[in-house]
Amino acid sequence: MTTTRSDLPRVGSPSFTPLLIRYLLSHPALHGWSINPSLFSILLLALITRKGGVVIDVSPRDVTTSVNVVQSMVESIFGIRTHTLALYDDSTLDDLSQSLSRSVSISDGASNTLACRALHVSASEGQNGKADGAEKLEVLIVTGLEHANSPVKIKLCDILTKKRLQIRPAMGGGGDHTETRVEDLIVGEIVEVEYDPLVIWIREEGSEVPSWVIDHLILGCQLDSLNIELPPSELEEDQTGIIPSSYISTLKSLLPYVHIHAPLQIHISNLLSAVSSHPSLRTSLTGKAVRAFPELIRAHRLLSGDFKVPQAFLNPAGSGHEVEKEKEKKGLGGGIGGVDTWNQLAGEQPTLGSFAKNATAAAAAAEEAGAGGRGEGGRGDEEGDIEDPYCAPSNVQGVWKVFAAHRCKLRTEREEVMYLIKGSAGSAFASEGGSGRGVRGDKLENADRNVREKRRGVDTILEEITRTV
Repeated sequence: MTTTRSDLPRVGSPSFTPLLIRYLLSHPALHGWSINPSLFSILLLALITRKGGVVIDVSPRDVTTSVNVVQSMVESIFGIRTHTLALYDDSTLDDLSQSLSRSVSISDGASNTLACRALHVSASEGQNGKADGAEKLEVLIVTGLEHANSPVKIKLCDILTKKRLQIRPAMGGGGDHTETRVEDLIVGEIVEVEYDPLVIWIREEGSEVPSWVIDHLILGCQLDSLNIELPPSELEEDQTGIIPSSYISTLKSLLPYVHIHAPLQIHISNLLSAVSSHPSLRTSLTGKAVRAFPELIRAHRLLSGDFKVPQAFLNPAGSGHEVEKEKEKKGLGGGIGGVDTWNQLAGEQPTLGSFAKNATAAAAAAEEAGAGGRGEGGRGDEEGDIEDPYCAPSNVQGVWKVFAAHRCKLRTEREEVMYLIKGSAGSAFASEGGSGRGVRGDKLENADRNVREKRRGVDTILEEITRTV
């Protein structure tokens, strides 16, 4: 029996992620390829939230294999175009620009992510020349960033921060120029393009990089060659993907409808405070990371499933009864789009007080109808009238490690004592030993073993924090 895209699990169904993985494993396009569930889940989280890239720690001998696996998963499952960027300790800024320029496809109508404009064009002309259309995401797989020199790291992070790339048309030999207007591209003239790929960094585990590099990577995981299977040779890239982009867009559009109530928000703040002040860990938590963490929790809630898609999402205009009820309101705040509705339109999180108010109103309406004030399954009035999904502590635990582990480093015993004595200033300039480059044989095995022990130590502390906070 041939599997079709209609077999994709319904968003919100119970055991959503296992059903989605089961659908992929049985899809004929993968030719029996057994994908890694953890790696797939992390890629899916990154695609839904789009708050940063992914860092995948692997053994130095598994870098090439991991690149092949990740590239095949992204292209065949999600139908997303990928490019690779290999950096070395002798890579220059010109090498970086040329490599990125070859991955850019300059198009004037197909995508608004690559809208070109010459630097001498005025700002108004640049805005008018920007084409409307759906965003076309691309993935950049980076290797060797841990070995690159500081100017290359700074330049790459600057490009990712500004989401702009300066190139010369003659340099973009790998791009498709057939749809570009001749007047927009002058050979030899610097052209600026919008450049916002999803970055996946395949890193040699144990390598040290500055915190401002890690800040561009919101998710992290460790990949073992024993847990991954090479893609089959007959695997082909699918332009639409086994999971179409519209499916991912639906999940992304549901994020504003997922709520984090006040007690859970306090729990999240306590977790971030605990990991930042733990004497055994050096952390690189920034404002960007703190703001992205709740989005990851909401995405995990969506992937957990077992919720009803909110009626406001299915019918943004609302039901006829609700629309008429809004029309009946008078004054400055009444009516559709009135001041009273601005907080909801702005994405304000509901409070426990609003939950109680809605529950009281629902109970009163139920009593009038003679149906009683209890919901199904023995639930109290507090949740009887709440339709939008809201997060639970299990959703926080589900993304805690992949969010925090790559941002934490284990302090040595001496550094830990100095931290307890002097605070963060005691280890502000502390750095770990070498990354293992240049060692061979038994020294390499000992280095790998030391890195894995430190990683297990970080994981143990992170688990302890979630149990005690």
